[in-house]
Amino acid sequence: IDINFNNTADTNEMTSVVELFPKSRKLAYDLRQQLSQVQNNIISASVLNITADELKRQLDILEQLLHRETPAQREMWRRKILELREEALSVQRQSDY
Repeated sequence: IDINFNNTADTNEMTSVVELFPKSRKLAYDLRQQLSQVQNNIISASVLNITADELKRQLDILEQLLHRETPAQREMWRRKILELREEALSVQRQSDY
């Protein structure tokens, strides 16, 4: 049996919404922290944008994985993903001011 362990965040057979969502939530938390650092001129907005791009990428992967969930679970996860996506957009907008 040939088993290929892949450490990237790409969609593979071992990745599920349940596994990946906490990482996305952590990125959203980091993004909020970075916004405060940008506003206080501690870090550059480019750092925040890198985190925001990574979060968006993770959320795209999560959306691709939704089809593996039961219909009831799918709706719950869809809402949670949307909330994180809206939060990321809000933080990016705030960093522009």
